[in-house]
Amino acid sequence: MQKVTQYLANNKVVIIANLDGLITEYRQVYQRHINLYKGIDNTIHFEVKDHDQKALDISSYTPKFVAYDENKSLVIEKDGTVLDDTVSKTTTVAETNADDTLEFSSVSGVSIGMEVTGTNILGGTLVKFVDTVNNLVTLNKKSSAVVPLGTSITFRTRTKKGVFTISVAENDLLDIKQQYLSYNIYLVDSANAKTLTYTNAHFDANGIIYVSDKAFPGPSTTYSVTAFDKFGDTWFTEAVDAQPSINGNSALHTAAIYSSDYSGEITIQGTLENQITQNTYWSKVDTVTIANATQPVPINFNGVYNYIRFVADTDPTSKISQILVRN
Repeated sequence: MQKVTQYLANNKVVIIANLDGLITEYRQVYQRHINLYKGIDNTIHFEVKDHDQKALDISSYTPKFVAYDENKSLVIEKDGTVLDDTVSKTTTVAETNADDTLEFSSVSGVSIGMEVTGTNILGGTLVKFVDTVNNLVTLNKKSSAVVPLGTSITFRTRTKKGVFTISVAENDLLDIKQQYLSYNIYLVDSANAKTLTYTNAHFDANGIIYVSDKAFPGPSTTYSVTAFDKFGDTWFTEAVDAQPSINGNSALHTAAIYSSDYSGEITIQGTLENQITQNTYWSKVDTVTIANATQPVPINFNGVYNYIRFVADTDPTSKISQILVRN
C-alpha cells in the first residue's frame, strides 16, 4: 500500500503597518511568494504587525488588495475580510472585592478562551466560562483590584488580532495566464485615509504572486481553421499541427465543423512528414458526410500525426465558417 501525506494549512503572509506613527524597527528578512492556483478558489490570510512585531488592531480599517500583471495592468482588486472579533462590554455591577467574575447586560460575542483587557485586569487573563443566562463572564485570573461599575472590558481572540483574508475566486483568474503578479496592500480608515503596508525588511510595498495552472491545467488549446484553398476539384485547409509530442499511440483528436447549409464530404487527412510542401504525402484518416447541416458537426479520430488537414469535395465558401480542432 502506498501512503501519501497531504497538508491542509492557511496560506498566511505577515505584513507590516505603521499605524501608530512610530519608527518601524521590525525587520522581516524574507517574504515568501504567494501561490494562487487557477481552476479553484484561493483564500490568503494576512497578519498585520507593528514595529515591535505585535499584531495590530485593524478592526476599524478596511484592507485593500490590488494586483498587477507583467504589463502593470490592474487585474485583481479586492476588499479584505477582517477576522478580528473584538467586542467591548461595560460592567453593570461593581465588584465588592477583586474577583474573577464580571457581570454585563449582555455577553453576546464573548466566548471561552478569548483574551481579556481593561481596568484592573491582569495581563494574560482569558475567559474561562460564559454564563449566557445571567450574563456573567468568569476569568482564569482574579482582577488586581475592584473593577468599578461602568468599566469597559475588551474581549478578543488573540490569534485573530490583526488578521484578515483575501478571497480570489476561480473566475478572477480565468483570464490571467500563468505568470508572476505584483501586489500591494493598504488599509483604509473611516475617514478614507490610506495607510500603506510593507512586505519585507527594505520597506518594499510590492509583494509577489505566482499564478499557476499546474494544479488544474484545464482543457487543451482549441485551434480554429477558417479558410479553404481550391486545388483542382477539391478545397483544402491549411496544415494544422497535430502535436505528436503530447500524444500516445491512441491519441484522440476532436473537431467541430461549423456548417451553414453545406452538403458534401469532409475528409480528414494526416501526414508524418516534418515539413509541409507541395509534394507532401497525405493519407486519409476519416470522412464525414454533411447534408445541409446548420449545427456544428462533431468528429473524433485517433492516431499520431505531425500534421492534419481537412479536404472538402464541394465548395465550402460561405458555407463552412470554421473548423475547431483540439488534440
